[in-house]
Amino acid sequence: MRARIKYSCCLAAAVLLCFVPGLLGQELQINNPPSNNVLDGIYVGSYSAQNLTSGGSVQITCDDFKDNSNFNAATYTTTAFSSLGSSLGNTLWGSQGATLTQYEEAAWLAIGMLGKTGLTQGEYSFAIWAIFDPTDVANWLTSHGDGTTCKAVFGSGSWNTSTGVCTAGKGGLVGLAGSQTYTLSEFANVVILTPTGCTNGPGTCPEQEFFEIVAEGGSAGLYLLFAGLACFGAILFRSRQQAHARKAA
Repeated sequence: MRARIKYSCCLAAAVLLCFVPGLLGQELQINNPPSNNVLDGIYVGSYSAQNLTSGGSVQITCDDFKDNSNFNAATYTTTAFSSLGSSLGNTLWGSQGATLTQYEEAAWLAIGMLGKTGLTQGEYSFAIWAIFDPTDVANWLTSHGDGTTCKAVFGSGSWNTSTGVCTAGKGGLVGLAGSQTYTLSEFANVVILTPTGCTNGPGTCPEQEFFEIVAEGGSAGLYLLFAGLACFGAILFRSRQQAHARKAA
């Protein structure tokens, strides 16, 4: 996880937002790891970030096991900014055929992880990653001999005690997420931050994809609308400035 992640709002993206809801840029800054909680060699948990555009604090949670981000490194640029009520074709996993249900399950786990600590927090992180990339998660847990997390993520039958192999299953937290009945209204405060610059889908991105949990009292739809209006207003203000400059000339 890098210490500072930049989501730039460019002129073209702001104009496009008027016609294609869900595309927007913003700036976020992460100063510290997620509570220094590491499980099997990976930082786990939600990250506390500062939204430099609005000035508020946000929570972001990684859903991408194939890509890496590092602290204290160069800034990143992301322009795709989607809600679970919009098309997922521009998201990292949606571009690979992931369904709305998968994103709902991962978002449900991301929300459920808030407030969790220690091993439980790590199990939720691995379960989120397993929604989209179960094989790699199972292989990683096998390589670390972590039967406890394997069983928590995939179910008790997923860990073979004699061989020390974790097999992706449909129990555990993955099964719990899959057993829920979802409505889009319960994810009204969730947005998806998708990286640009991926040359060939997951595993080729300069950073990871994240869920952002919008602060209480807000919603993803309103957040996108107000941010879009702010960008549009900036464009309008600039165009008026240019018009006045031409008249003065």
